[in-house]
Amino acid sequence: MRRLLAVCLGVIALFAAAAARPAPALADFKICNESGERIAAAIAYNDPDSQNWVSRGWWNLDDGECKTLLGGVLKDKYYYLRGDGDAHYWGGEYKFCVDNNNKFTLNEADSTCDYDYEAFFKIDTGDASSYTYTFK
Repeated sequence: MRRLLAVCLGVIALFAAAAARPAPALADFKICNESGERIAAAIAYNDPDSQNWVSRGWWNLDDGECKTLLGGVLKDKYYYLRGDGDAHYWGGEYKFCVDNNNKFTLNEADSTCDYDYEAFFKIDTGDASSYTYTFK
């Protein structure tokens, strides 16, 4: 009987220790579409690991849909987005290289381009480890 009690107490202690340990935080750069139309989105960012500007696209989002563009803890404060919809586009004063005909990941996207430079707008994520931007 004592052995059964010791096993039960051990199991309870194991569950208590597992419950006390916090779950890992999820951190990503996500976008959501509440524009009322289907959009294609691209992102540009300065990759601190390669010390290189990278542009990536296209993510297609139906109205009401969200997608993760970058997984993991954000490594920078500023990111740049572009959205192309059926009736609208979201751009700005920052130009990065994109391939308008295919999915792409382009390095040196601020200075080397075999495709097209397109307008992006700046997102300031502050010191957030994750961020969600909503196209409206």
